[in-house]
Amino acid sequence: MVGTETLLAERQHGVFHIRQARAFGYTRAAVRHRRRRGTWAPLQRRVYRVPGSVRTWEQRLTAVVLASGPVAAASHRSAAALLGIPGFKRDIVEVTTPRPRRHRGERDAIVHRWRPFPSHHVTVIDGIPTTNVARTLIDLAGLLHPARTERALDNCLASGLVTLEAVRAAFDELRSRGRKGIALMRRLLEERGDGYVATASELEDRFLHLVRQAGLPEPVRQLNAGGDAWIGRVDFTYPDARLIVELDGRKSHTAQLDLEADQARDSALIAAGWRPMRVRFRRLSRQPHLLIADLRGALRTGDRAGRSPPPDG
Repeated sequence: MVGTETLLAERQHGVFHIRQARAFGYTRAAVRHRRRRGTWAPLQRRVYRVPGSVRTWEQRLTAVVLASGPVAAASHRSAAALLGIPGFKRDIVEVTTPRPRRHRGERDAIVHRWRPFPSHHVTVIDGIPTTNVARTLIDLAGLLHPARTERALDNCLASGLVTLEAVRAAFDELRSRGRKGIALMRRLLEERGDGYVATASELEDRFLHLVRQAGLPEPVRQLNAGGDAWIGRVDFTYPDARLIVELDGRKSHTAQLDLEADQARDSALIAAGWRPMRVRFRRLSRQPHLLIADLRGALRTGDRAGRSPPPDG
């Protein structure tokens, strides 16, 4: 039995709950003895740290999850960070538990209470029970600014972390009168019907928002463009006008090799009958009115040309 708690803690970022130690045969007297000797260091209520273990965010989070009950899980921003949703850091300690009352030892954490808490809403990341992506997105809708919630949803859809069907299923389970974020998530899901293609970046979101504000037609997103052969997947397309809009962010498309690759791709698109239009971050953010004027003119030119597009590869 000696050292069993150390082996257990190694799987849990250096911490364990007293109920886990009891399951391995530790008596109350054995627990008191180890506490007096300093073999076990109290970290949260009934949660202990193995002295010498590295203090990390993961350790703090695991301790609060263990202290919050046997069916608690990392949630909201902590879950988003563990799940790898872009835009979330491993800094905030946030947990959900079905326990009805607050208990001591949670001063450095945010603990949400919600019943029921179905087991199929939970996965395990880095050894920590964590709400799954669909559940996390709906939780975030009740906490974050709507624009950030929408960006998180589209990031997960674009990267394949979750499907619309999975989010809809979780929404149907979680929607209830008075639950924060449900109205927002309902709107976001209604806007993302069958065949929806998520934007892949904040830059694409800003471009779409600008287009909608100007009353221009909505472009097709992420189209496979080409002529007799496939050329590439492009950001936005107006097929009737044979117009392609490519967005160049600040962190790419600046080195010489990037510029040469862009030029080669544009040449191939032109040869296939497309008209590429490149939009850089600076222009989108500082000269939106000029960008819209150019886009409107390009669409009019394409409409007058009236050419029917050749089939794409």
